[in-house]
Amino acid sequence: MNVYEMVEKRYDSPAVALGFFDGFHIGHKKLFEVLDANASGRKKVVFTFKNHPDNLLGFDTKYILTNEERLEFFRNYDIDDVYFIEFNKKIMQMDKDRFIEKILIDNLNVSVVVVGYDFTFGYKAEGDSKYLCEKLHQFGRKCIVIDPVMYQEHIVSSTLIRRLILEGNIKLANCMLGFHFFISGTVKRGNRLGKKMGFPTINIKFDKEKIVPKKGVYVTNTIIDDKRYLSITNVGTNPTVSASENIKIETHILGVDKDMYGKQVRIEFIDFVREEKKFSNINELKNQIAQDVEYVKALFCKASI
Repeated sequence: MNVYEMVEKRYDSPAVALGFFDGFHIGHKKLFEVLDANASGRKKVVFTFKNHPDNLLGFDTKYILTNEERLEFFRNYDIDDVYFIEFNKKIMQMDKDRFIEKILIDNLNVSVVVVGYDFTFGYKAEGDSKYLCEKLHQFGRKCIVIDPVMYQEHIVSSTLIRRLILEGNIKLANCMLGFHFFISGTVKRGNRLGKKMGFPTINIKFDKEKIVPKKGVYVTNTIIDDKRYLSITNVGTNPTVSASENIKIETHILGVDKDMYGKQVRIEFIDFVREEKKFSNINELKNQIAQDVEYVKALFCKASI
């Protein structure tokens, strides 16, 4: 898969997916399946942005997937080329017709474009999926709009999934994603308090642009060296023993106690267990952790997650 940071003229008339695709949820999966079905042997291309457009407008939108993680999902769908473009003021202020004529027709030379029902583009988001299709048809190009994908009574969207993650509703978020929400990072040295209490933990250094679930304790899977282990993870500031407001991710892997410093790990979030709280002393904290571990064992040790 080739990754480009600028759009130069193509002559191979690719099939192109347009969108940000944060989360690569079940709606995005449908879009990519339609892209594949309509490529007709042509190269499959994604046009997307490195940075979320909301952030240029002053919002602090965290990502469900980092750019590297999005690329991993694109590879899984056999995408040939990805245009990772910087969303800047020039792009933001581009007229909707110029975007179609310059980017899609002149440069990408698209044969077919696939977008979601809520796709917008151009200055002040004046262009929408309907307008895009009308204009592309005038150029003799095909345009397909994916209808909303529902889960239960909800329209699946990255915005809704972000809200669910921030609320700690990981189970529903995972159903909409079609996979377990995860945070990856490098194991770093902590204060070793967990080990002293009999529950050794790993602490990970993670991408600060990544969305972090609501503070609390979660049932998780931890993937290390391609092996998956049942674990329990605390997201928060550990207020019983620390006055810092920095969010930490600390994971106790059931039945595993070995040096993992420097290793790359992936923490998959399965379900919310309880809120983070400040205990009166270390013994209270230790007793609660023991209860949390037994709860996880009772629920999951006899099942395959």
